[in-house]
Amino acid sequence: MTKVVKLKYGNTKCYIIQGIKKTILIDTDWAGTLPNFFRELGEPNLKIQDINYLFITHYHPDHMGIAQNLVDYGIKLVVLDSQLKFIHQSDYILERQKRKNFEPINDKQIILLPIAESRKFLKDCGINGEIISTPGHSDCSVSYIMDTGEAFVGDLYPIEQSLIR
Repeated sequence: MTKVVKLKYGNTKCYIIQGIKKTILIDTDWAGTLPNFFRELGEPNLKIQDINYLFITHYHPDHMGIAQNLVDYGIKLVVLDSQLKFIHQSDYILERQKRKNFEPINDKQIILLPIAESRKFLKDCGINGEIISTPGHSDCSVSYIMDTGEAFVGDLYPIEQSLIR
């Protein structure tokens, strides 16, 4: 049985999915929010060592800002093949804003996962679901669809923007 824990330590909702065998984190927040991340982990009594993998719904600054910081703590960053060419698209924004403690993702430290193999990867973690490509908000957007019906999608357009007129 999987357990979902919502983390809200900044602007972005992040989720921890505790599978039977492994635990994944979906999304981070802006660069500079690492201390807040650690504080928020303490609420459900989790430790960074409890998290095995990090997945990002899309590579905008508010969803990937502390990704490399977390990799430096031992969490493995899994990048879907449909996202690979986008993982550095926000670097210039974070560098230009001089975000505290921003570290660009080290390409040599990622695990590249073909999206077609996502169900098997998650199953190996003890999580029943799959990851699908859902471009719209960004070209690199993916959604995590659990067999229980839960979905983790990152950002969506406001409904008034998506209505066909």
